[in-house]
Amino acid sequence: MLHQAALAHGIKLLVVERNLPGELSSAAYLQQLAQQISDRAAGQPIRLLGFSIGACLALRVAALLGERVAEVYLLSAAAPLQIPSNSVGMGAGRYTFLWAQHYPRLFRAFAWYQALLAKVSPGLLLKLLFAGAGGKDPELLHHADTQAWLVDIQRACFKHGTRSYVRDVEVYVEPWATELDSVTAAVRLWHGEADNWAPIAMSIYLQEHLRHASAVSRGAEHAHYSCLLENAETVMATVQLNSSTARTAKS
Repeated sequence: MLHQAALAHGIKLLVVERNLPGELSSAAYLQQLAQQISDRAAGQPIRLLGFSIGACLALRVAALLGERVAEVYLLSAAAPLQIPSNSVGMGAGRYTFLWAQHYPRLFRAFAWYQALLAKVSPGLLLKLLFAGAGGKDPELLHHADTQAWLVDIQRACFKHGTRSYVRDVEVYVEPWATELDSVTAAVRLWHGEADNWAPIAMSIYLQEHLRHASAVSRGAEHAHYSCLLENAETVMATVQLNSSTARTAKS
């Protein structure tokens, strides 16, 4: 969904490869992601985009790369769970993160079950995931193209087993709030007020604890995925505008 909007604004999106080999520590994993992004940027200003718990990766990588990152764009951002108030209003998904925090074997068994469903019955997995979803999100399953897109995401997530999925969740649930102090980039936030997967309080927390964060752009009826889809065009237009402004100022 972001790809078409990016093309319309002359933006080239680079998807970070997260299926890294081996049992890396969190620090080593984040360092490899940062190195991969730095190598691909080849000296150009880096602009990171994160969705949901991908916001954690974007911000933690931005903290490592420092001033090489010009901007960070976050949609439906999931903030650190070590802050108890951040989970207020979170739906059934909070149990997945609770297991990852305190019962890693149970979480990994659940991840295996999700991977099995993604393979044999992706429609059922989608229905389970969207049960109780807020705002406009339940409507997404009524559109064949969007449903196919979500199924593709599930299959891609578990294409190489559960390792990448488990690692990203475990990196998210560990304490990382203090790393926000090291993010020097400008941060833009979009969030749906009806999001009950990552409540809007999470983006408000990030806005308040990042050095250069703008006010949260809110969508009254947007929830988790609908925030991403409804704002794809706006985000890419913002990237284009900020990139052009930076080039003009530099020249």
